[in-house]
Amino acid sequence: MRLFALETDTGKLCESLLADQECPMLTVRFHGFLFFLRFVVAMLLTLLLAGIAVVASEVGLPLLWAIGLAFVLWFVAIFFRLLKAYIDWKFDLLFVTDEKIVLVNQTSIVHRIVRQMNLENLASVHAETQYWNLLPFGIVCFDLKEGTGQKMCLKYIPEAERVAKVVGEVLVQFQRRQASA
Repeated sequence: MRLFALETDTGKLCESLLADQECPMLTVRFHGFLFFLRFVVAMLLTLLLAGIAVVASEVGLPLLWAIGLAFVLWFVAIFFRLLKAYIDWKFDLLFVTDEKIVLVNQTSIVHRIVRQMNLENLASVHAETQYWNLLPFGIVCFDLKEGTGQKMCLKYIPEAERVAKVVGEVLVQFQRRQASA
């Protein structure tokens, strides 16, 4: 389903990014811990806002006014942040083909960023641990060749070592095809 710029069907989105005779190799979504962290922050802010509403009602503001004001502030300041965090986690993805790497960042229902890195511009890929490697995700970093851009690191990638290995193998196969051509 498509809602403005937000495409919820990953298969359709990946298919639209493929060129002729290009083969998909890997599709990776971000780990749920990314949303969990943002959810915890939103809940702490909600508790803080509820506490402020209780204190305001104790000080003399009518309870209905305090609750109404707190709800409006929550809706404006926290709800949209939580919705953005959910969309950011649920619909962002890393898509690897035999020709390129695509990072789809769907930040909201009205904004999407699609970054494509041709494999010929990629120098190397490596994985780093995150949170002392206690959880099953990590950081995947793409080093670009000099003069083609900056290093790009993606956090909260499930099984980051395996993803880096697959991307490395795709990169080696691409370089061999280029050398033989």
